[in-house]
Amino acid sequence: MTQSSSLMRLFSAVAIAGMIFFTDAMAQKIIWVASTYKGADSLQTDKPFVDSLVAHGYNVQVEMNSMKGSALTDSQKTVLESGDLIIFSRATGSADYLDPAGWNSITKPLILNNVWAARIGKWQWTPTDNLLNGGDAGCPPYHAELPDHQVFTGVTLDANGDVLALDSTIGTGQTSISNTSDFGDGELIATAMPGRQETIVYWETGVAFNMDGMYAAGGPRMLFACQTREGGTFGVGMYNLTPQGEKMYLNAVAFMLGKSTSISKKPVAVPASYTLEHNYPNPFNPSTRIAFTLPSTSVTKISVYNLLGQEITVLAEGTFQVGTHEVIWNGCDRFGNHMPSGVYLYQMEAGNRSQARKMLLLK
Repeated sequence: MTQSSSLMRLFSAVAIAGMIFFTDAMAQKIIWVASTYKGADSLQTDKPFVDSLVAHGYNVQVEMNSMKGSALTDSQKTVLESGDLIIFSRATGSADYLDPAGWNSITKPLILNNVWAARIGKWQWTPTDNLLNGGDAGCPPYHAELPDHQVFTGVTLDANGDVLALDSTIGTGQTSISNTSDFGDGELIATAMPGRQETIVYWETGVAFNMDGMYAAGGPRMLFACQTREGGTFGVGMYNLTPQGEKMYLNAVAFMLGKSTSISKKPVAVPASYTLEHNYPNPFNPSTRIAFTLPSTSVTKISVYNLLGQEITVLAEGTFQVGTHEVIWNGCDRFGNHMPSGVYLYQMEAGNRSQARKMLLLK
């Protein structure tokens, strides 16, 4: 018997044990999709994730190397649609899954464990090929953009709304974290700090994955960036969740399985005035976030100027609805040229009002 066969039998045995001791969750079947990558033992790499899911009462069906192909077949779709939730592992090869339209047509909920497959060249979820690769040491915390979301149930956030979800001793610097602010009409649940990189994003059925709207979800979708990536001293797809991160991941699984029906937000009162917030981070390099609040629907312009009063670039211009909005400045002028270190002004013009603040770019 091969090692692969032995591990598959072990997975099956663990799943059966889970069904025996957690009969309440028998209807909750998770299809775990992965493939061998560069000769890596993906079965062993993914086992901690599967073990955790089984220990929490889920029936996990591991599909190893069985979903490869340039186009999903009817039989593959049947298997995927048989689950209550699909989880796509990071321990997969770049050329194994090249059918974004097919995968996005699946109606069952799906969690993607990596931004590597989410980018434009793969599943068309996020329009970037520029993934951060911070080496083996350390990682930014995950910042709760929606702290009331079910993902953060039982999770302790610090005073800044941050949590260390990934273990920096297990190669979290190799986690694929997208360097983009475009997530279409999805809900941004968590970002990596500093700067704005999506780490957890949720898309409802039929919602566009990015602003171009090339593909939309055939069912609920979530990007939850975890598992190590290639390029470091750690194996691909290794389990790197901290205890807090594991809570978040299990909460995400429960959310996608419909144990909560919607994203929970605190009621927000109508803003009383036009407000231009302090940018964050500040000082910054390479990018910073600028939030502004409108008490009514307004034609609004957000611009960046140098200290001579010369307009560097326009970050946003158009009609915006009541509420709080956010834009990103990447430190470049309107032509894409990187600006030197220094103090810059950003200005909001809205509702016949104007407000400006200073920010510091340090390189």
